[in-house]
Amino acid sequence: MQTNTKTSVTHLFIYALTFLLVWEWLRPIPVITATGQIEVFIWFTLFSAVLVYIRMPALITAPLVFTGSIVGLHLIFGEGNFVSREGGGVTIQQFAGELTVNLSAILSGNFADLSDFFRTFLLFMLLALISYLLYFWVLHTRKVFFFLLSTIVYIAILDTFTVVDASQAIVRVVVIGFFILTLLHMLTVQDEERAIGRRSGTFISPAWMYTLIIVVSTAVAAGFLLPKPEPQWSDPVPALERFAGVEGLTGGGSGSGGVRRVGYGENDERLGGGFVQDDGPVFQAITDRESYWRGESKDTYTGQGWESDPGYVESELVFGDTVDYRMFQDAAGIEESEVEIDMADEADFSLLFYPGQLQDVLDVQGETDSGSFGLEELQFYTDVANGRFQARTNTDETVRFDSYTLAYEDAVFPVEALRSAPDEDPEEITDRYLQLPEELPDRVGDLAADIASDYDNRYDTAVAVEQYFNQNDFEYQTTDVPVPEEGQDYVDQFLFETQVGYCDNYSTSMVVMLRTLDIPARWVKGFTSGEEVEELDDGRSVYEVANSNAHSWVEVYFPDVGWVPFEPTQGFTNYADFEEESADVDIDTDVPDQEAPDPEIPEPDGDFDELLEEGADGGPSGDDTDVGDDDGEPVFSLKSLLISIPTILFVMVLYQKQSVLQNYYFVYRYRFFGSDKSFEKAYERLLWMLQIEGLPRRGGETLREYARRVDLALSSQAMMKLTNSYERIYYGGRTPEGEWQRRRQDWEEIMRSLRA
Repeated sequence: MQTNTKTSVTHLFIYALTFLLVWEWLRPIPVITATGQIEVFIWFTLFSAVLVYIRMPALITAPLVFTGSIVGLHLIFGEGNFVSREGGGVTIQQFAGELTVNLSAILSGNFADLSDFFRTFLLFMLLALISYLLYFWVLHTRKVFFFLLSTIVYIAILDTFTVVDASQAIVRVVVIGFFILTLLHMLTVQDEERAIGRRSGTFISPAWMYTLIIVVSTAVAAGFLLPKPEPQWSDPVPALERFAGVEGLTGGGSGSGGVRRVGYGENDERLGGGFVQDDGPVFQAITDRESYWRGESKDTYTGQGWESDPGYVESELVFGDTVDYRMFQDAAGIEESEVEIDMADEADFSLLFYPGQLQDVLDVQGETDSGSFGLEELQFYTDVANGRFQARTNTDETVRFDSYTLAYEDAVFPVEALRSAPDEDPEEITDRYLQLPEELPDRVGDLAADIASDYDNRYDTAVAVEQYFNQNDFEYQTTDVPVPEEGQDYVDQFLFETQVGYCDNYSTSMVVMLRTLDIPARWVKGFTSGEEVEELDDGRSVYEVANSNAHSWVEVYFPDVGWVPFEPTQGFTNYADFEEESADVDIDTDVPDQEAPDPEIPEPDGDFDELLEEGADGGPSGDDTDVGDDDGEPVFSLKSLLISIPTILFVMVLYQKQSVLQNYYFVYRYRFFGSDKSFEKAYERLLWMLQIEGLPRRGGETLREYARRVDLALSSQAMMKLTNSYERIYYGGRTPEGEWQRRRQDWEEIMRSLRA
């Protein structure tokens, strides 16, 4: 009876095609995640597939796969040559230390605490397992259809809902699938031929192969050349939402009507309808003042929503002399400041959010389809009509910002300058910011004129319109908000029929009413200041901005002053600074600027020094020296020399291992005798241990910067957690109650990492 060998040319060809399918799973990973060096994973998968195919014993395959994973970890995280002690040796030591810590996290269910190093190792193991499973499914059970279907669905979902362009990938998958299915069927025919004795070995039918190539080539050519209908869905996401009965759920300002999910959207052509709350984070900002975060403005009101005609200008700086876009003019008092913004992983924005008047981008980090980028690789573009700032790489790729630091100017608006501002506006202002649809009902303008009848200047008129909504029967509401019917004006419906809505209703109505009074105004969208989550030692605060902070407001133009923000929406605060009188601000110079003192790194405790001294002096050498003296033996006798050698060796070993011994000592000391009162002392002891282990704190480096560097070096998150707790106690004056119990494991994790 013939054996069913799995090593024929046909089997090898099928398995190679299967590997190409796995490759299609790996290709999009750098685009949809922060994973880099994808070629390492591809080579490891190929290495595992070869080991599985040649069917080496498990006792040989397993160590080779493990070794391959260590090499891959070294290529991604390590430095130097793998075969050197400083290269591969360090990687192996790091793996040993990571294994214990991460296994403890897995056993305790803290999967979020797994380090990137260990997550990468688990991915290598998963790829090796997939290589074996595919060998079994394809060449033993010959059931590859489910994996092929899963690959097609995976590619289609990524193409539809992410930035991945899978137009070529889907063609490759279909071609590979045709070949695999046909060749597997050929293997079944071969088995039947051998079973009836017609053929004795494996074979490849030329007729089969010619037919397969012709069919696949024809199908691919037809797919490329034949005319294709236009997409039935302009965007499948809204269509799916309508099918599910949750229209506009992801729109966040998309203006599609119905029920939407709150958030910053791009399309505002049709406003109205309620939304559901979403507290998902968007970014964190470190700043010295509360302010709104501006995304862009819109200038053309259609009666249903807002449109704009962007005019992007290329410039070396985000804002400067080369870009004619100004928020404030000479009559506005200017204060310069900076802000650091860290985007959330869930956020995917290609524009900058900024307070006040953006001046420059000092630092930026982000990603493109091909990887990460820095500030020097970007070309910024400014929409001089609407104040939207975005960038592309030097290779013309769209970017997604991860973090950036901005320099900006904030304004102080003198009320008297606003009241006395002239009525003559520049032509480019009136042409763009007095636009109104011809179909706007007359009663909207009549209402605005009635509100403004008692005022003779632009500022008081704008304030009167702003306050009108708070002084009448308007109600702020985010659910059950009506959508204007076809031909019905959005502002007219809100002002005279419903009087129920949220920021879009209020801000749009104010802009439209001001324009009927020949006052230039524009509709602005972005985020409110967010929630203050932490107060820093330098006087700045950390604000967390969520999707629920998405907001729209109004900017009114004043000659000689510029664009001034107003807030008509009930329950919201306008953070703009208005001064009733121009006066110098007295600054108390008697209070010197003092930085919070940095903790001093302590010297080793005396009790441990005594312990080391006892270990060095407590041996027989001291006693024998006395005896030698009593017996009148010479100091450098053979006996004293033989006794001194082991003593010297012992002291040398003790000196070499002193940091390890101290590590053990302090770990057990604080484990059994640590308390909340000793938390600060334990943290400072940790700083000292890091210093003697070659991770000293640099001059001018803050504790947070130092903690980030330590966590990066040790592939941990423990140092930042300890530092946050320490700052709350040391600088914030909070009691350390319960801190030691919460942070003891983090403290011991770093000590163990140093020991490894």
